[in-house]
Amino acid sequence: MSAGTVVEGGGSTVRGRGVPWTDVLLAAVAAVSWALIGMAGTAALGLHLLKADTAGSLGTMTAAVVALGAGGSVTPSGDVSAFGLTGAEADTAIEITPLGVSLVGALLLSWFFLRSLRAAGGVIAPAELLARAGAVVALFVAMLGGLAWAGHDVITLDGSSLGLDDLPGGGGGG
Repeated sequence: MSAGTVVEGGGSTVRGRGVPWTDVLLAAVAAVSWALIGMAGTAALGLHLLKADTAGSLGTMTAAVVALGAGGSVTPSGDVSAFGLTGAEADTAIEITPLGVSLVGALLLSWFFLRSLRAAGGVIAPAELLARAGAVVALFVAMLGGLAWAGHDVITLDGSSLGLDDLPGGGGGG
């Protein structure tokens, strides 16, 4: 054997093998799936606790909140009136980040990704590490695209029933 085909370190020996694509893809699917399930669960619970599920479809609002948690934005359209502004004056985009949803997703994604690295062995070839990280990123972006598509729906929210008229500048004759 030549010295170029054996990598030693940390008590483990890795022979010159290719990237185990089945393990890479299964680990990426597991990490991304659990992260998005955790994010969706956290978002749905938060929306339910805020009683937003009485104002519209919980599924599409959950998908929109998960997209917001990953850095997306929500653009209200149609008959939008907010804080006394109507029509074109109220044309805006909502770019908030629900940090609890983001934190749950980040923790679950990192835990499952690092767990798959531990299962891969003591020494991981740079090509395999790059393949694992690239698969996780590509799958996460693809799944967020699907969530953005799923969250595209018409939801009518009555601001007065949510208590927005009680806020300063929230209409109500002021």
